[in-house]
Amino acid sequence: MGQEDIRRILKARRARLDPEDVGLEPRPKKRRGPQVKGLTQFDIDVLMRRGAGTYSRVESGRLTPSREYVADLAKVLRLDEATYVHLHLEWFHEAPLPRNPGPGSLPPAWQRVLDGQQSMAYVNDGCYRLIAYNQEFASMFPSGTPPRNTMEWMLLSEEARDFCLVDWDTAWGPLVVPQFRAALAAYPEDADLQSIQARVLEDERARRLFEHPERTYIHPDGDRRPLHHAKRGLGFATMIVAQPVTLPGGRYMTVLFDPADPIAA
Repeated sequence: MGQEDIRRILKARRARLDPEDVGLEPRPKKRRGPQVKGLTQFDIDVLMRRGAGTYSRVESGRLTPSREYVADLAKVLRLDEATYVHLHLEWFHEAPLPRNPGPGSLPPAWQRVLDGQQSMAYVNDGCYRLIAYNQEFASMFPSGTPPRNTMEWMLLSEEARDFCLVDWDTAWGPLVVPQFRAALAAYPEDADLQSIQARVLEDERARRLFEHPERTYIHPDGDRRPLHHAKRGLGFATMIVAQPVTLPGGRYMTVLFDPADPIAA
């Protein structure tokens, strides 16, 4: 059933694309024999620069493709993210890394979810671009306006390093940098991440941690770190992480804030 599902999906996707849609010569209108709708199996081999018959064996199940082949095939057939993930699961029994973190979008109902939170809450994409947030989150910043990219802010902003993220050099930076390195590995061609990396390498404080990471670290789910809230003062932030299904690679972050004991502070 799995291979039949794969064949059905791929055949349907081929039928939706005409040769001229993907840069091939248009098929003659008047030609003998049955009229072919969409791309042929040979067209796919040409587009992917593979030997004749390669795609035919993949579609029929006679050849199991590599992960790289499936990623390239998804580009050629212009598969949406959900279809790409489905095919990857059928072939390899695991989900792939998201291909297109992009600025992304969320269903409008997500803003209601964020606004209904009493705690700070926001959503960013796989490259840490801020997609949506609530007013509680905005109030954390002295300016009252969250940054466009939360990773850029955490790594390079003086507001973050010298005010909001308490003990940045020990409590925040060594954990944020590995997250940034993981994002670079997942999305090496993303222009925003490349720009952040260039600035990190020019910044002595961030470069030290980037070039000599102290640990491997992927996500902050459950972490508790010192935070200076612009309106609520010193305290501790506990971070809870989830993933919106409609935003592959994205994160739904809830930040629970507990004021610090005045005497201890």
